[in-house]
This record gives sequence, structure tokens and C-alpha cells, in this order.
Amino acid sequence: MGEISEALRRARLGGAPAEPDGTAKASESAPRRREPEFPVPPPVESEPGRPAILSSDKHGLWATRVVVVDARGAAAESCRHMALRLRRELDARNARSCAVVSALRQDGKTTVVCNLALALASLGKGRSVALVDLDLRKPTVGKCLELPREVGIEDALRGERTLREVCVSIERPALDVYPVRVAQAEALELLAAPRLEALVRELERRYQTVLFDTAPVLLVPDAAVILRHVETAVAVARAGRTLRRAFEHMRELLPEGRLIGSILNEGQLPTPERNYGYYGEDAETGRAERSGPKPRVG
Repeated sequence: MGEISEALRRARLGGAPAEPDGTAKASESAPRRREPEFPVPPPVESEPGRPAILSSDKHGLWATRVVVVDARGAAAESCRHMALRLRRELDARNARSCAVVSALRQDGKTTVVCNLALALASLGKGRSVALVDLDLRKPTVGKCLELPREVGIEDALRGERTLREVCVSIERPALDVYPVRVAQAEALELLAAPRLEALVRELERRYQTVLFDTAPVLLVPDAAVILRHVETAVAVARAGRTLRRAFEHMRELLPEGRLIGSILNEGQLPTPERNYGYYGEDAETGRAERSGPKPRVG
């Protein structure tokens, strides 16, 4: 794929093309995200030793669980296109695991990995996608998806619980999430232990695609340790924030051959002239044509 350069359109996931060398091209930032249109329902109680199951919202829209709010808008469609490209690249390499990395904090890495996981799950069948939070120092996947904080992947890394016991399952789309319960002071020690490799191999056996959130590469060595066992990586850069030299330094610190692409986050929204619109809509206004019978609602 060379460099994944899909443009995420809004709410931290805006986009613009990457430079020819793969680094991010600075552009104006997208507006700050608004709160989800539909509230995420509370978790359903689960039996002891069984995964907690989150009930789906009444609309059944995967995007209502994450930062992208408009499930039918440009941002959500960009996520789906990007997910398809990632799936294709992983298949070409016969790989199942991918870590999402960034040079520093506030680049939108967790936002991107959550949206990628939900998009992949919405495009597949069964429970074929897993999202694992391995940013043990400052975990945010659970907060982003509003998951219960009763279990954590750190317990599995210590051998105190099984993967099944620390799994939080989302019903719609069918996505299994392995969050962190509390931040870990001994994060590097847990990641450097032999048990991590065994967990990654087991996750790859269970799922078609496993995505990992990681700590910033330039701040701590965690991501480089994780990528000893994870097959591929995708780097996130933030328009107008990530410096070229920081991005290049990050690439140098990652194991050779792991990085398969990059994602530009928070770029300028497309102009009406560049927005094709849907079939039957005016490309400039985005309004559907009025001719013909009106569909009945309700």
C-alpha cells in the first residue's frame, strides 16, 4: 500500500493528502467534535467469568459508539474506505495483527484505532475483529468507547486472568475489545515479558484482524517492544501539529519492515466542488433531487 493516506474528514478524523515521501501535509484543523447524537447505553450485567456484553443502541449505528458522530457522513465513509484498504494490505502480507502508532500524544491515535476497529467489524461477519489497548501507561480505548472498567488486559499479561475473562464484547458491530482497567506503573516490564508474545499469537489465532493501541513512540519504548511480536504497524500524524522530523524519527525507532502505511488526521474538510455527493443528489448542495414520488417515512 506504500502509505495509507486516507483522509479522515471530521471530528479528529479529518484528512488531506500526504506528501510524496509519506509524511503528513499540514492543513487547517477540523472543528472540535460534538458529543454523540445518541447516548451509549449502559453495559448489561454478565455472568461471573463471562465477557461483559454491551447492548447496542436502538439505531444500530456503529458510529454512535465512537468519536465519529454522523454514521452516514464523509468521516464515517472515509473510515470504511480506510478499513478496506488496511484489510487488503494485511491480506496481501498474510498478516492478522497491526499496531497503530504515533510520534507524540494528541495526534489522534486512539481515535483512529477505535474507528478502524469499528469500521472493520461493521464490514465483516461474526466476531472477526479485536481491539487491544496496549497503551498501559495512559489507556484511553475504554474511555473512548465508554466501556466498563471491571477487567483489563494487564491482568492477562500477569497471568491472573484468561483472555476470555478480560474481553468486553460489543454486540453491534460484533467487536471484541480488550481494554486496560487502570494505568500501569510497570508498563514496560509487562510488555517485555514473554507472556505478551503468547497473547498476541492467541489473538491472531482467534481473529482475522487484531488492532493494537500503543503509547507514543518518541516518549517511551513500548511500541517498539510490542512490534517485536505484532506483524505490521500504521502511523498516525496530525495535520498542523506533527513535525516532519518527529515523524521521521519515529519511523527510525520502529522495527524495520513493520510500518506499512500512515494516516493523516484532522485535515481540512473538502470543498463542495470536491464533494461528489450521493447518486441523485446535487453535488454542490448535497440536497436530493425533488422530482418523482416522495418516500414515506414512518
